[in-house]
Amino acid sequence: MSDSGLGFSLNRFIGLMVLIAVITLLFEWVSDFGGGLIKAQVEQTTSKYDPDKNIDKRIEPVVVLSNEAVVASASEDSSSLNSNNFVAEDSCQQTIEGNDMLQFNLKEMVVSSTCKEITITLVHTGAMPANVMGHNWVLTTSSDFMPVAQAGGAAGAENAYVPVDDNRVLAASAVIGGGEETVVTFSSSLLEVGGDYTFFCSFPGHYAIMKGAFKVV
Repeated sequence: MSDSGLGFSLNRFIGLMVLIAVITLLFEWVSDFGGGLIKAQVEQTTSKYDPDKNIDKRIEPVVVLSNEAVVASASEDSSSLNSNNFVAEDSCQQTIEGNDMLQFNLKEMVVSSTCKEITITLVHTGAMPANVMGHNWVLTTSSDFMPVAQAGGAAGAENAYVPVDDNRVLAASAVIGGGEETVVTFSSSLLEVGGDYTFFCSFPGHYAIMKGAFKVV
């Protein structure tokens, strides 16, 4: 091989080695840069879900309700429950209250046999709407109480949870929500002195708690 041919081959070899070195350096730089981005993304993601780093945010409540607010709310709802010793006596017109805690403020209602008509005003002292915490006032004999109450659920909201055209129902009001009131008036001729009667709320699930004795004297 001539000297000129050898020189040309050597130059090509050197050029090739330089090119390889440049490509290697470029590849390492790209790898470092890309790896840095990936590492940063991984750190950001793991930090977001790291329980130790984000414990304050994970347990932060959306709404904080203080103990004082709970006590005040319970006191407000139950304030009327202590009046009249749970009994409304000897009046042809009586008022009974229901609240958001599934409570009537009366356990017993007593009316006089001299009343020709009896008017019951039901007041809902709570705040929940009728479709959530609705109350009504229904009167039956005590023996009919449970069957009528259970049939009320099948009657549906459109019938105020009271069986339609059921002779066992002596009186029934509309269903009301928080802040509302309703009135029902019925003849005392439907009742007997000394009879055993029960008033209750027929809203599904309420009748087990919201009930009381109704007496005629």
